[in-house]
Amino acid sequence: MDVRKDQDTLVDVFERIEKFLRRLEVYTQVPPTAEMMDTIIQILAEVLIILGVAMKEIKQGRMSE
Repeated sequence: MDVRKDQDTLVDVFERIEKFLRRLEVYTQVPPTAEMMDTIIQILAEVLIILGVAMKEIKQGRMSE
């Protein structure tokens, strides 16, 4: 049961990231200001950190236990 819960949590994280990136796509279609670019870069860096943590958890086998 815990494995299924962990998998559901991971799927939820990826779905939220997907929805966020789709919204972010709208902002990339207008000429960005310097501040906007800084914010977009910071957000994408955080997304990469989240993905890195998720991958680390998967590699450590916590998702398969």
